[in-house]
Amino acid sequence: MTRDSRRFMKDHYIDTQEALDQWCNIQLEEITLLALDTEFLRVKTYFPKLCLIQLATDQEAVCIDPLAIKDFTALNALLTAPHITKIIHSASQDLEAIVHALGILVTPVFDTQTAAQITLNKKVGISYHDLVLHYCDVNLTRDQTRTQWDLRPLSSEQLKYAYDDVHYLIPTYHKLVAEIAANGQQDTLKNHFIPLTERARYEPNPEMAWKKVKGSQRLRGSKKQLLKSLAKMRELVAIQQDIPKRWVIKDDILIHLAESYSQKNHKLYTDYAVTSYPEVTQNQVIRTIENFWKQQPALLDDDEGDEEE
Repeated sequence: MTRDSRRFMKDHYIDTQEALDQWCNIQLEEITLLALDTEFLRVKTYFPKLCLIQLATDQEAVCIDPLAIKDFTALNALLTAPHITKIIHSASQDLEAIVHALGILVTPVFDTQTAAQITLNKKVGISYHDLVLHYCDVNLTRDQTRTQWDLRPLSSEQLKYAYDDVHYLIPTYHKLVAEIAANGQQDTLKNHFIPLTERARYEPNPEMAWKKVKGSQRLRGSKKQLLKSLAKMRELVAIQQDIPKRWVIKDDILIHLAESYSQKNHKLYTDYAVTSYPEVTQNQVIRTIENFWKQQPALLDDDEGDEEE
């Protein structure tokens, strides 16, 4: 598909229940391929706020406004239909946003970024812009990446950007599938897609939150164990309040606390890393560390048992 051929596609903005249900029910009976993208915000929240859903068939593209519609039964049926392959570029974050907003795991999925990495032998994920340029010879304008997608009405430029995110996925899919088949890489591709089907991947996991703390890899023994407790506490607070983790406690503070207070030390109560936070956060940090101190006899302050989990 070139930019000229794209002119023949119809674009629709859907912000009513009737229009959504009608469109989804028709596609459920007629298509086997569906391009999918989302626009969401995650600047001030823990969970992604789903602001727009873009879908495309061979003939048309739609932007669905999830802020204006309440019942997604028909859409959920379409996104989980086993006979329709959903084509997404760099799927994980879009799937997470949909899991949280709609309560479903989209399936089956074909991730064009993963497929391109395999067939083009790329170690780093190829961008959507580069993917479209390579397979469709179209140089997309990517000037709306910082759009406040929850504001209405959306401008014509914002909508064009959103439609472009799905216009080229199906033609790209066909070329990728042909290349994968020609190279005999079907099994490799299938194995790479398996993690996308695991719902736990998109759910919060406070027990493993420490792995995402910058600097965690350098901690060992009881310092690492304390970081796990602190990171879990922070994750639970962020989830409960639906705020970014860094708004609760910053990564460098967690590392400082884990390195300084894995052994009982009363400097904790006057440490600026604690006292600079609001009282409620101070209490949560202190309680977490004091509880950790009580468990100290069962912990080792060395590298034993510290292999990556």
